[in-house]
Amino acid sequence: MKVFLFFLGSLIRWPALKPRDFFYFHCYILSVYAATYIAASISSNVSSLVFTVGLVAPIMLAIYNGLPLDCLNYESMKNREINLL
Repeated sequence: MKVFLFFLGSLIRWPALKPRDFFYFHCYILSVYAATYIAASISSNVSSLVFTVGLVAPIMLAIYNGLPLDCLNYESMKNREINLL
């Protein structure tokens, strides 16, 4: 439970600590939904592919750019969070 509350607190502090990233994230989500809507209005078969690629592409790009593989490790996240403050 302690780990869940820690990640929830980090998620709540994220908009205040990095408002630019928060804004970009929401712009990206809106653009994925807009592209899916446009694809659905043109062809229903392509819309699910557009949505899936739109959701998977950022995590694949982050892994390609060097996302730490221990990003869900409680101890390493706690150390990074302490360094941010």
